Amino acid sequence: MISTIVWTLPRPPVSKYIGGFPRFFEENLIRLLGYPQAILQPFGGLAEYGIRMDLKPETKPDLVWDAHDIPFMNESFDCVILDPPYSDQQAADLYGTPKLNKAQYIREAVRVTREGGWVVVYGDKEPARPARCNHAFRIVVVLRPNHTSRICMIFQKRKAGMPFYGTEAGEDGYKG
Repeated sequence: MISTIVWTLPRPPVSKYIGGFPRFFEENLIRLLGYPQAILQPFGGLAEYGIRMDLKPETKPDLVWDAHDIPFMNESFDCVILDPPYSDQQAADLYGTPKLNKAQYIREAVRVTREGGWVVVYGDKEPARPARCNHAFRIVVVLRPNHTSRICMIFQKRKAGMPFYGTEAGEDGYKG
């Protein structure tokens, strides 16, 4: 069983950027995770916390870079927060960015997350558990009426001796 939390949060974000987190999401997430110090947001040009990477320079990220090839050393971050476009069509239409390779950007997120750290995947569908990670919990984010709720899945990268369930390869065979 995976513990589930439900948050009702206002939209739109302060930035009014299409695809930005709802108001108070990042602040509540950081608090829930115990205030991790080193945070990376590979799709987070307009994020409020951590190092913000994005392909779109107009979002003024800290680093213009592709989330499929994160330019940091292994185990550099306490928390990596992924909020990618929800489809290749959305990536092209809303952001003018190339097709997504979910397995690749999740592998990269796990690679740069420290053992015991958090890999957070925010989207419109619940993602499969990545290799070397445990399900920690999920957050269902309810927005205003007539808007689709979002799923935020939180995984913890296993440390030596930490129990896990399932196979090392992850639920859908992502190889980390």
